[in-house]
Amino acid sequence: MHALRWLWQPLTAFALALLVVLNLLLAWLWYQPALNAIDQTQHRLGESLARTLAFDIAAPLQRGDRLAISLLLNRTAEEPLVAAAALTAADQNLTLNSRPVGPEPLEPVAFEHPVHFESTLLGQAEVQLDQRALIQWRTRTQRSWFLFNLLALASAGGLIFWRSQIQDATTGKLSRQLSEHLPGWKNHFSGSPEAQLKALVTRLSNSLDSNSQVLRTLATASSDGEAERLLEQVHLAGEQGAYCDVALLNVQCHNWDAMTRQYDAHQLQTLWARYENLITQVGELYGGVLLPEGFTLVFGLGDDDHFAMHAVSAARVLQLAILQSQREHPALQPAFGFSLSAGPAFVSRTTKHGLPLPLVAGDAAQWLQQVSAQQPRGAIYLAEPLLQHQEVNQSIEVSLLRDITLSDGGRLEVWELEAIAGHRDRLLASQAHTLVERLR
Repeated sequence: MHALRWLWQPLTAFALALLVVLNLLLAWLWYQPALNAIDQTQHRLGESLARTLAFDIAAPLQRGDRLAISLLLNRTAEEPLVAAAALTAADQNLTLNSRPVGPEPLEPVAFEHPVHFESTLLGQAEVQLDQRALIQWRTRTQRSWFLFNLLALASAGGLIFWRSQIQDATTGKLSRQLSEHLPGWKNHFSGSPEAQLKALVTRLSNSLDSNSQVLRTLATASSDGEAERLLEQVHLAGEQGAYCDVALLNVQCHNWDAMTRQYDAHQLQTLWARYENLITQVGELYGGVLLPEGFTLVFGLGDDDHFAMHAVSAARVLQLAILQSQREHPALQPAFGFSLSAGPAFVSRTTKHGLPLPLVAGDAAQWLQQVSAQQPRGAIYLAEPLLQHQEVNQSIEVSLLRDITLSDGGRLEVWELEAIAGHRDRLLASQAHTLVERLR
């Protein structure tokens, strides 16, 4: 009985009840009406054949033409479903039968009709119909019904068994996950899957009360991509801080005040969401993560040796995509500028609305502030340490914009991107065009 415990669940009773109802409906709506229709058709066919035989045989019987009578009987016996035909004339002491045709009939049914010549009763014509076809139909129907129920029971049993196995596997997986990630929860789960599910719902309800802000942030994400980005940021925000080389890309809007005067709140939100989505997609394309504050993308948090060039490529794609979007929409659009820097940074964790997110501080962030202060408008400004990466230095053409003296006495050169060498710029233009097309 322990091996059959998967059968004892509500789905089994539902499947059996559904099968019983289906059988009753088939018997009531199909089998019985079909059987009645076949019986009525057979009865009408027998009466019609007997009536026709009596009418055709009257004249030969009046003349005493036994050859003609035999021919009529044999011809009638050759009709489909007819087992035999016979004539009985008591006044003439005459009884004639058709010759045997085909196999021995099964449960023949006889139909009689009087033979009249004018008003004189001459005898009785009889036609016997073979029940073989009806018996075969009943046999096939019963076998089909049995096979249908057998397959239905096997399918339902297989489905229930598969479902129970999935439940057991899910419960086992949950148990292992609780052991690995939430060892304090494991001891609260025991018994049947239903009891474990009830305990899980209780524990989740308590956790929802204490961490509602985090869950609300994920639940109200405007798209699956935004939720995925938040989860990626949680993953990158490790338990402990770490020093690493990163590249930073900051996107600034310079005509925000003009836009607030021209658009209402709903229009402005729709327009801004379009560009925010564009920036997020470019960041995902080149492995950049959007930081909690402002439109700043950080590159190099993962294992990426080309993060500096990826930051430059992302800035160029954004620049081309925004230019194309502004050409296609003549109305007032956001005017963006792009600032780039690279260098050592300390990546730590900060908490926003209860959600752990990465925070970047250090030389790269300070240099980015100096570059952003130059207010690039439609252009890409970059800090000189970014040019120290060999891949970037060999792939772009720049011009010196300004030499800045830092508060600590150091100097920082700010350069403006003029072109990207080779075929790379055409590839970036194609990517920008594709992104704009997807946002339409």
